[in-house]
Amino acid sequence: MPDTIVTEDVDLVSGYLARPIEDGTYSSIIVLQEWWGLDEHIRDVTRRFARNGFIALSPDLYHGKQTADPDEARGLSTGLDRTRATRDVISAADYVKNMNISNGSVFTIGYCMGGGISILAACKTDLTGAIVYYGGLPNPVEQLDELNAPVLAIYGSDETDRGTEVQQALLERDKDVDLHIYEGARHAFFNDSWDERYDKNASDDSWIKVMDFIEKHGP
Repeated sequence: MPDTIVTEDVDLVSGYLARPIEDGTYSSIIVLQEWWGLDEHIRDVTRRFARNGFIALSPDLYHGKQTADPDEARGLSTGLDRTRATRDVISAADYVKNMNISNGSVFTIGYCMGGGISILAACKTDLTGAIVYYGGLPNPVEQLDELNAPVLAIYGSDETDRGTEVQQALLERDKDVDLHIYEGARHAFFNDSWDERYDKNASDDSWIKVMDFIEKHGP
């Protein structure tokens, strides 16, 4: 069976793009990496979105660096310039929005480190929606005052406090937030390349909730 998507490396910021091969107009989603970098797992997630009918772009927030070593990943994440990373996300959003197959709708989705950047980017530019998997609040938290996009927040029960903190901060500012916490799931439960953390039931259900969120808020 022929493939139904096209993938390519892009140079606006360095990144990985996947899109449907058929003519038409599509919503876009910016896929934001965990602290490991733009690894094969994130590329696979990007392709999954494309196969579900989205223009999907994952900007390389580390600009060529990635690792499988937790200590090195921690260092890369700690050293990441969040302001620069947010500019990269905004550039990625502008890029897909201006593609001739775009319908103008752009969501962000981020995992771990990328989850926090997903919310932060939505504070700095107009997005259709922001999805965060186990990410934290921007620093300073007052940046949430500028948020206009609805937020879908997803956590394992080992991070209930973090998820509740995000929900409370958004509700205090009258922002639209939908929180889901998966009992028994752990941080990074969506990462199916990490056997120790992957939770198939939570992952599959959260994918349905992501699609429902996009359908609810998209065109």
